[in-house]
Amino acid sequence: MQSNVDIALLNSTGELVYWFDAFHRSGFGRQEPLAQYTARNIQQASTLLRLDPADSVPHPLKLPELGGSRGVRVLVRLVDDRMRAYQAAVVETVALGKDDWKLLAYPQTERVVDSARLLPWLSQLYPPGVMERTDPLTKKVYGVKSVEGALSLAAAGQTRTTRFALLRGSIRLTDEGPDRFSYSGSLEVVLTYPSDGATVSTIRGSFSGLYPRPDRSGGTRWIPLQAALESLPE
Repeated sequence: MQSNVDIALLNSTGELVYWFDAFHRSGFGRQEPLAQYTARNIQQASTLLRLDPADSVPHPLKLPELGGSRGVRVLVRLVDDRMRAYQAAVVETVALGKDDWKLLAYPQTERVVDSARLLPWLSQLYPPGVMERTDPLTKKVYGVKSVEGALSLAAAGQTRTTRFALLRGSIRLTDEGPDRFSYSGSLEVVLTYPSDGATVSTIRGSFSGLYPRPDRSGGTRWIPLQAALESLPE
């Protein structure tokens, strides 16, 4: 047995001007998606109500800044085909201090950088949106507690005005949960410096890893986790 649920639109005096079945049944052939059907009927009703078209207000995309402070902007997405909302990048900004920049000073010779010392900005490399791992009692989201992995920092050429270096290697990130949940990936960052200086001018980099998510069958799905990193201000 099916019951009808009708949507009625009234004018300012309470008179019925339009109605339609909320759950349309088109019979044979390819059925119009419900969202499209509803939007079409509301659009048709608005013409009968003689509503003025809404003013279009532009909302230009504007990435977060640090108000003039120096730091890093991280854009992260989880490439999950089953949860497409995760594919929209989430953006975080992290201010860095003098010691953070000194750690990345121009390498006269290749040297090793402990990724644990880059925790302030590498800790942002987790799935965007609502992180699935939370404390069962407090419901607090588990953040990234530690980063492990040796990164190489080596010179990578120069131009007349700029010197380049490459920071790269594999890292493992562990969250605050009691079970030492972790995931790993590869980090590659290009750093620029003045031709006559050792202080970092800009950072551009990427992270590519795999994030484990439990499957309904009891196994594990390994989902690509991608991130882009850039220094602020531009």
